[in-house]
Amino acid sequence: MNFVELTVTVMLNKDIYFADCGYVIGKNINKAMLLDESLKELHPKKEYKNYVFNHFYPLEKDKIYKKDRLYIFKIRGLDYNFIDKIAEVLPFLKSYDFKIIAVEKREIKNTNIKNLYTVIPTIVTIDNKPWLQGDDIELFKQRLEANLEKKYKVFYNEDINIVGNFIETIEFKNKVVMYFNYKGVKLLGNKINIKIYANEEAQKGAFLAMATGLGEKNSIVGAGFCQ
Repeated sequence: MNFVELTVTVMLNKDIYFADCGYVIGKNINKAMLLDESLKELHPKKEYKNYVFNHFYPLEKDKIYKKDRLYIFKIRGLDYNFIDKIAEVLPFLKSYDFKIIAVEKREIKNTNIKNLYTVIPTIVTIDNKPWLQGDDIELFKQRLEANLEKKYKVFYNEDINIVGNFIETIEFKNKVVMYFNYKGVKLLGNKINIKIYANEEAQKGAFLAMATGLGEKNSIVGAGFCQ
């Protein structure tokens, strides 16, 4: 199990508020997909896209990314062909939000993972409502594990038992709920630090989380991007 990571350097064409960052990057990746015929077919499909991205770096203290400054963001994915094509089309993207300066690619090899930290908040919904701190923590853990298990089975076409075998301990790093702005809606999430079990299923799940994100909305706003 390996995955591919792109480091994308951009210059902003306008100021961008931090809570809008995920939507801005996500919509531009989608726009770039329209420049390739096979990616164009994949774009509207209601299925796991098996990639995730983080947000602009370096961070800005006032939470506003600045026009005419350089930032980087990363895109990770399991499908090498998909990532290669994204790398090819991004330099040709015409965007009102930013200009692509450079795209670099590297392969991340499977290693033992003891902890996962979501540098971008992870989103979990229960009955179409956001899970909030104070709700059932066991249900939160079960949803995270079930989501990973389903992604794994779909991509690798093999059975795996992640539910109940993945999260040893979980710690919430934010005191106040965090959010993404997305098409006029606030998507609520939490930053979490997870200690992973050492068993084989947990390790496969952890590496999958590194490659595709933890929780929901990974390819839409970059939610659940881990380190």
